[in-house]
Amino acid sequence: MEKKMSIKYSASILFVFAAFVAAAQIDTSKSKYGSYYFDGNDVVFEFDRRVYEKATRASDTTAVDFADLGILEVAVTGTFNNWSKEGWKMQRVDEYRYRLRKHLKDFKDAPNWQFKFLINGTYWASPESALKKQGLIGWKDIKNPNAPAPVPVDSGNAVFRLEGYAESKQVILSGTFNNWDENALHMKRSGDGWELQLMLLPGTYEYKFIVDGNWMEDPANPEKRVNQYDTYNSVLNVAKPVRFELDGFDGAGEVFLAGSFNNWDQHALKMHRTETGWAVTVPLTGGKQLYKFIVDGNWMTDPANPRVETDRKGNVNSVLFVR
Repeated sequence: MEKKMSIKYSASILFVFAAFVAAAQIDTSKSKYGSYYFDGNDVVFEFDRRVYEKATRASDTTAVDFADLGILEVAVTGTFNNWSKEGWKMQRVDEYRYRLRKHLKDFKDAPNWQFKFLINGTYWASPESALKKQGLIGWKDIKNPNAPAPVPVDSGNAVFRLEGYAESKQVILSGTFNNWDENALHMKRSGDGWELQLMLLPGTYEYKFIVDGNWMEDPANPEKRVNQYDTYNSVLNVAKPVRFELDGFDGAGEVFLAGSFNNWDQHALKMHRTETGWAVTVPLTGGKQLYKFIVDGNWMTDPANPRVETDRKGNVNSVLFVR
């Protein structure tokens, strides 16, 4: 059987990196992912010593050069393991890199996950840029196995409808929002078809209908993705209106908003004047979003948002997590 596989902040599940990757120093052919990446239902941590110039002794914050530090072992410690002094030990994979694979269920269901790399049980690994900033990397398109599955509601923000199939005995909705459960979400007969409403967090979801045991994509939805079985999953984007506000700048002629959500188009989202400054509301899907304000042609981060991230080109951007 086929399985298809002030901003008004809403913090999603995220990692806060104390060891922020200085991308300019990475040999991307040997260290593709930096500090961590997702692989199916696993989180894979990767430590590459070539990224770091300094380490900090945990007991008294004394800085040492990495060139003078003989690495015997590397571990991952954070909020998910109560900042263990032993940490989760990483395996050495080559001359430079250490790696650790953990299943998502190994992590505590907390609103914020923070971690550091622990060297020889004594030192924190910190690039130069981490002394002033922390990198923020969000969780997107990855299902939290600890989160409850959605249940049908009469006023849900996601309406699933399948026209026709009046002679069918049963239609079930299954998707990434419920780990492709084949039995949980029974659709109801409605008019000349079947219907079900769910309340979903902002994000991108894949789904299919199961009509009398037969899997099928949504014929009314043109957006779809190829799955591992070389068939298609239908795709649903659930957005949430997010209001961006910039206080002050009364003398500005015009202010725009640009970010990862609009390909950094500097003219697409013009902000309007308010009693306290400038504002614009944008529908956003879940996950990490990067953005900046453009005040009379000058790019700037959000002064009301302390969360920032430096990209591979050295640009500092404000970070928003939508959920």
